[in-house]
Amino acid sequence: MKVIKESSEKQESYIFFGVSVLVVIILIVFAIRPTITTITRINKEIKEKERVNIQLENKITTLNELDKQYAPNKEAFDDLEMIFPPGDNFSLLLANIELITTRNGHKLSSVSFNTYKGKDYNITTKALVPYTITFSARGREENILSFLKELEDLPMYPVIESFSYSTETADDGTNAFTVSLRIYHVDNVNFYK
Repeated sequence: MKVIKESSEKQESYIFFGVSVLVVIILIVFAIRPTITTITRINKEIKEKERVNIQLENKITTLNELDKQYAPNKEAFDDLEMIFPPGDNFSLLLANIELITTRNGHKLSSVSFNTYKGKDYNITTKALVPYTITFSARGREENILSFLKELEDLPMYPVIESFSYSTETADDGTNAFTVSLRIYHVDNVNFYK
């Protein structure tokens, strides 16, 4: 009888061991593995958020530095909108050209604006767009050089693309001439905002 008892105890212990292994496997598959997967995913998200946080802190630091550099020059940057107007607003330039023309004893005949179609100038800029202004005037030949110099000194930094004048002198001693300037403006009106 003793042999039979040991065997039933062994069977019970095997059954208990088998049930224990089964419970452990079920726990591993259904409880521990998803928990480990979730912990791993959360750790990856934490690392990603830390990386994004560092990038944001670097950007904030850079913006603060730029703000410190911008503050002393704010007035100069505010004038940029006058120098390089947003859209097609060239009223300040026209007023300056008319003033320069009159100051040099010339009379403005016509003015035209057009998109720049230059053959020799091929620089791409992010914000500035080249335009062409062509105007005709009449005046004395001796004032033309000072007139051209004043045009180049305008705050919009125009570039004289071409200049032509008629050798025919009118009865009042004036000659007709045409000036073509390359100027720039900001195409995106929200650029300054």
